[in-house]
Amino acid sequence: MSETPAIAIPEGYVLHGQPGGFVYRNGPVFIKYTDAGSTLMMTLGGEHTNAAGFAAGGLLMTLLDIALGTHVSANVGTRAICPTVQLNCNLVAGARIGETLIGESEISRITRSLAFASVHLRVGDRKVATATAVFHIPPDIAAARRPSPQPAQS
Repeated sequence: MSETPAIAIPEGYVLHGQPGGFVYRNGPVFIKYTDAGSTLMMTLGGEHTNAAGFAAGGLLMTLLDIALGTHVSANVGTRAICPTVQLNCNLVAGARIGETLIGESEISRITRSLAFASVHLRVGDRKVATATAVFHIPPDIAAARRPSPQPAQS
């Protein structure tokens, strides 16, 4: 019976994804949660690259979606999933084995049921990919965010 190798988790980060799930099998992906939201980190291995030796485009798009989704969820007060409604990606530079990708997101607007956000993935100061997205805020989360009605003043 083979043992799963231990994963070294960077300080301040948590391992993202459920064991055996899609993100877990394609990682490891790490998330750092802060008061401002979240930051994604992933170091590229050979299993993450295409035949040319660069990070696969599909992997980069997945990381953009994860970075945005975790940031939106953290900003609406949950670690539950806020489903992606729309995702527009731009792959602007390559990343190679051993390089560490950092994903930093920003919320541009949150309505009662939608969140609008952008992200960039970088290696050091080099921008690798960018994206904008729209996320659905599930009704139970949206209801919890609404302020309670104030009693009428007499």
